[in-house]
Amino acid sequence: MDLSLLLYLAPILFPVWLLWRVTRGMRLHREQQQGALAADAAARGWTFEQGSDGLFDLMRWSGVTDGVRWTAEYRRSRHRKSSGPSRTHRLRWWTEDMAGPASPLLFMGVPKGKEAPAVQLAQGDGLLATMAQKAAGFALDQALDGHFGAALGRQVDARELRLVDGAAVPGFIVMAADSGQGRAWLDRFGHRAAFEAQVADPASAFADEQHRPWALLLGPQLSLSQPVPVRSTSDLERLLRGGVALAQALR
Repeated sequence: MDLSLLLYLAPILFPVWLLWRVTRGMRLHREQQQGALAADAAARGWTFEQGSDGLFDLMRWSGVTDGVRWTAEYRRSRHRKSSGPSRTHRLRWWTEDMAGPASPLLFMGVPKGKEAPAVQLAQGDGLLATMAQKAAGFALDQALDGHFGAALGRQVDARELRLVDGAAVPGFIVMAADSGQGRAWLDRFGHRAAFEAQVADPASAFADEQHRPWALLLGPQLSLSQPVPVRSTSDLERLLRGGVALAQALR
């Protein structure tokens, strides 16, 4: 190739080559990471699947741990957000081996000390407060779909959720469709203590002050959700450990 032509094309060809190298490197790293996750799952007797769902990469595990049958799912957006470098991550875990409340009981994980302001806002009245509550209901409905998926989200009407008076579970805002039933369920022996123990356990995902999981109980299902990346099996096991401990305590 003529040297002058090569010099002319270099500013065009070099970025293309660099993008190809970076993309190839990222793909190889992702394949190695998924291979390690699959090998770890097989060693533990779990099943592992990977695929895609629209704009998301999808990984799913299922297994039995300490007598609790469970499923976990991790969704990761393929593209970064336009407003920043972060991608959307969502790790979900659930079991359908429970005897939970007949109506939805929601535990929204928040940093300790952040429970009271949310309660004060929800207890406001008047026209502006009513409008704010309707807007909050819509936002909560969207949040439920994001955390637990559209299928489970359709079973919960966010507009019917009310704060559970006297819930007092550090690190959580507790809401229920039937606040009286929610309070009675929470007051059963060991139920409140089960959540408090997970918040206090450094090995549990519930100890994460920045990304404390949400938990939704409805009939036989206990569902957990946490907006964190999964780079290794240990990232999954933090939420798995908390879910299994709750399932055993709340049966």
